[in-house]
Amino acid sequence: MSDEIEQRRAALAAFVREHGGVASVARHAKVSQTTLYSYLSGKSASLLDRTSAPIASAFGVTVDQLFGVEPVARQVPIAYYVGAGSEVHAFAEGQGPYDYVDAPAEATDNTVAGKIEGVSLGRVLNHALVFWDDVRSPVTQDQHNRLCVVELHDGRVLVKELQPARTPGLFHLFSETEPPILDVPLRWAAVVTSIRPR
Repeated sequence: MSDEIEQRRAALAAFVREHGGVASVARHAKVSQTTLYSYLSGKSASLLDRTSAPIASAFGVTVDQLFGVEPVARQVPIAYYVGAGSEVHAFAEGQGPYDYVDAPAEATDNTVAGKIEGVSLGRVLNHALVFWDDVRSPVTQDQHNRLCVVELHDGRVLVKELQPARTPGLFHLFSETEPPILDVPLRWAAVVTSIRPR
């Protein structure tokens, strides 16, 4: 078998590992796991366009990038949808992530993204992406007075400026255009590490 075929197979294998394995990639791209396993194990010498094209499309890359012909930018999952009012809806387990985006330069292995749809953080951030990675429970002092993604005890997940309340364990949450949410306990908080406007 030629070096080029082996390099293409190795590049696809690395891509599949980075995106959760064969079952995850096949499910996300709606392609046959068996076909993908057959190619990666060397039982099949090529992967037809009807398999490679849906994988590339599902992960927002070109077919050439799948096979290592073009460099692939590091990707992170869009794991949350940030709706009007800054409320973040986590994709149900097993349903997402629905998309991947190029990672910010400071991304870690834990970085995820949320897509903003709404103007509660200002019109310029409508359709922007927010990124975070260091989820903390309980909230720590270095998160105070910073823009954070937070989960309230009622299950809402929001993007807000987090400030401590007078009562220990309670917090005030602020945004540009909405009234503050005062004196609420939080399940967790993560400082927003990057924002990418539309």
